[in-house]
Amino acid sequence: MRTPTRVPALMLLGLTLLLSACTFEGALRDQFYRPTGQTGGEIPLKVGLIVEENEQTKLIRSNKDMIKYDVKINPGFANATAAELATVFKDVVVVKNAKQAGDASLLAYVTFEATENVAHTFSCQITLKLQDAQTRMTVANYQHSENVALGLSGGAMAGAFLTGFTLFAGAPIFMPMAANSQGEHAVEVFEAKIPGMIRRVASDIGSDQRVIAFASGVRPGQPPAMAGVVAKAPVIASDVDKVPEGKVARKNAYAVVVGVEQYRQKLPKADYAAHDAQVMNDYLIKTLGLQEENVALLVDDHAARTDLEKYLEKWLPNRVEKGDSVFIYFSGHGAPNPKTGEAYMVPYDGDPAYIDTTGYPLKRLYEQLATLPAKEVVVMLDSCFSGAGGRSVIAKGMRPMGLSVETPVQAKGKTVILAASSGDQVSSTYEKNGHGLFTYFLLKGLQGEADGNKDGTVDLQEVFDYLKPQVERIARREYNNEQTPQLLGNRDILAKGVFLMGEKNR
Repeated sequence: MRTPTRVPALMLLGLTLLLSACTFEGALRDQFYRPTGQTGGEIPLKVGLIVEENEQTKLIRSNKDMIKYDVKINPGFANATAAELATVFKDVVVVKNAKQAGDASLLAYVTFEATENVAHTFSCQITLKLQDAQTRMTVANYQHSENVALGLSGGAMAGAFLTGFTLFAGAPIFMPMAANSQGEHAVEVFEAKIPGMIRRVASDIGSDQRVIAFASGVRPGQPPAMAGVVAKAPVIASDVDKVPEGKVARKNAYAVVVGVEQYRQKLPKADYAAHDAQVMNDYLIKTLGLQEENVALLVDDHAARTDLEKYLEKWLPNRVEKGDSVFIYFSGHGAPNPKTGEAYMVPYDGDPAYIDTTGYPLKRLYEQLATLPAKEVVVMLDSCFSGAGGRSVIAKGMRPMGLSVETPVQAKGKTVILAASSGDQVSSTYEKNGHGLFTYFLLKGLQGEADGNKDGTVDLQEVFDYLKPQVERIARREYNNEQTPQLLGNRDILAKGVFLMGEKNR
């Protein structure tokens, strides 16, 4: 009596396995991009292009319904990117790694990610990082995002209809037809869409004064070398700009680094904030050992509120797993909301007069970080939130106020906070060293100065114990200002120790 019930079950299992196997596998054509013929761009630099591959960038993968397809992006994507960058730079070569770049002046690291939100609709992003090939310091970062809605091809619709019409009996015939048709359709759509995305990134590069200054001999961390060359922000050479090589590679750590110096609104500049973020990015990678693809650097016009939301609320949760470490760094203006008493980071498009809708609240930041499965989260804030000046702003006509950067949400979570000052203080800029005062001594500590017990490792508590008296002394002596850095948060995590750098991991 049991046999009749087993047969349909076995048939259903077999059908399920068959359907799961109906996956189109294709690739972008090696030369799908048709260059305009314009090569040898105006910027006289040779660029080594490295298309980074990981599980996200190898494939455009649809896995939302029975019509499945995998589309490989390389080498077609690499060739298309090289062709477009050749309209900006004098010479572009595609290489597998930095060692193969030869005499290239710049290294260009590019990634393409396509995340399927709903069936056959993708959120796509191109990220491109330019580095000095000699020092490996970051020159500039670019991102461009678009939504790509494929819809269903005629063949996919017909295959799905015929499969349903035959009550799945026709699946072995019609579902492969549907998958192949939809996969080929996906290839065509992405081949048409990607060049425009690359072109927008290349357009940003061609008009970027940082790149133009680099081509004229100005290197990251150095003052302008030629009259008439205007860098995006004046930079003063500092001893902490020499980034030490770390001895521990971290594959299970992620970071979001934000520096906003110049704002879209007519706000005072947060002097050297962009430089702060650029150098902190290099320390995280070279000294603390994070993988380059695990660090998101957002500077100035690439640090709008939507950028912060994207990387803090989407990018991090998609990557961080149990036991990972997370680092958040922000250099720029903070602002208070006088009506609610909340503290806000001011993104590139922030307006203190409408801070509740244009700023990014610290409370929201801590709530987002508390949801991550990480073992520890370190937030570093070279900002202040009182509205009293320095690295803080406030709506016209409002009075400064004292705010805490710690919240009850954060106190119970895995987050610890290293802040430049207390709630009613002003965070200073260290003019002669071209950094925020707090960031300068933070980086100085990471150079090894914070290793007080000389055990070859540096943890967060040691960094704080080193920088706090240094910041207080310089702020009082040179700026007649009281600035007291704060180390706040989960005491259990602090007691255990948050490892930053050294010869061994804990």
